[in-house]
Amino acid sequence: MAAGYFFYEARGVFFNPRLEIFEPKDGTVLMSAEIHIAGKTDSNLAVWVAGKTFQSDEKGIFEGDISLTPGYNQIGISAKNRFGGETRKVLRVLVK
Repeated sequence: MAAGYFFYEARGVFFNPRLEIFEPKDGTVLMSAEIHIAGKTDSNLAVWVAGKTFQSDEKGIFEGDISLTPGYNQIGISAKNRFGGETRKVLRVLVK
């Protein structure tokens, strides 16, 4: 039992944080340059989205708004845990 608890608590050392993006979906075509970003990662982590920082809550949910320019945009998203493990994703969206 103690060994299982140790591995549960030490998972951050061995694994990068999970990072799931709910919105927008990759490849989305948008009519507005102001978009809402929402997703899930590990609890209480900072998430960087296109240069802005959002904080995940105790359930790992993060969300916020960013502004894009008209045309093709690549949005870099990353989450990094306290042990240096990092997960990165890139979303591609088109703003008309």
